[in-house]
Amino acid sequence: MPSTLKSILIAVPTTGARSVRPLLHELVQQARALESDGTHTVSVVLLDNSTTGSASARAAADACGIECMRVARKGFAQVRNAALDTARTYAALVFIDDDEQPVPGWLHALVATAEADDADVVIGPVAVRLPPGAPRWLDEGRLIREVRTQQDGPLQGFGQSGNTLVRMSVVHRTQLRFDSAFDETGGEDAVFFNELVRQGARLFFTRAAMVWETPDPERLTPTGVVRRAYRAGRTSVVVEAAIEDLSAPRRAVRRAGKGARGLCRVLSGTVTARPVSCMRGLQDIAFVGGWALALVTSAGRRAVTGRQ
Repeated sequence: MPSTLKSILIAVPTTGARSVRPLLHELVQQARALESDGTHTVSVVLLDNSTTGSASARAAADACGIECMRVARKGFAQVRNAALDTARTYAALVFIDDDEQPVPGWLHALVATAEADDADVVIGPVAVRLPPGAPRWLDEGRLIREVRTQQDGPLQGFGQSGNTLVRMSVVHRTQLRFDSAFDETGGEDAVFFNELVRQGARLFFTRAAMVWETPDPERLTPTGVVRRAYRAGRTSVVVEAAIEDLSAPRRAVRRAGKGARGLCRVLSGTVTARPVSCMRGLQDIAFVGGWALALVTSAGRRAVTGRQ
């Protein structure tokens, strides 16, 4: 029988580089709205993962009446694991990134789905909100991030931690942690949630729990788009090695197809004067280039060290 998530912790990882006060204010408002039913209690914590401690992050937390916790060791996995540790006495942990803003009813949607479907993890969609006058080739933000389009229900594809509720009982049962091997690259969430699925966790998706992501200005340039795709390709090698969802030959065939598709997109976009097509093609090519270079580099490193 579905159980009520009586205590919930919302964790916001930050490096102090972004203004988080509007987000924290909204989270506190949604927390109080959920608590008004008398069956839930909600806390919010800001996890400061900056190099020396962020005065602006602490000031924002103080202004909103929430805790600001310092996570001294830098890394994606470090701050995620700090959230798991902080939430160990709570029924559920909610992750939201510091460049996101939830829609009204976001928290209620995550919690209601978890309770109604007895879900171990609930994930909501993330859509990009562009500033006025953003280039048209960004395709209204879809070039930066594709929004999940599936219907509500069991999650299709890999999970991510940018807009996610995790029932802490499944963390206690599996004893899983985010892998510190991904501290500098990202991808720790895909591996974590994939392992949860392997151990029988139930992952669900709900469209009502949407957040808007505001990308940093450098991501809105051709160089920023290509560089990010290249880094994603490099990260994918490490993630694939951990997940092992496809054999190496099948993975290579898929990557070759992606590279060929990218080249066709660039050529067709050039001929038809469609910048969106050109940029998507460059994204594909950069991703495959990053993947190939990382694959060769890791193979060479294993050959030198003798590790498998």
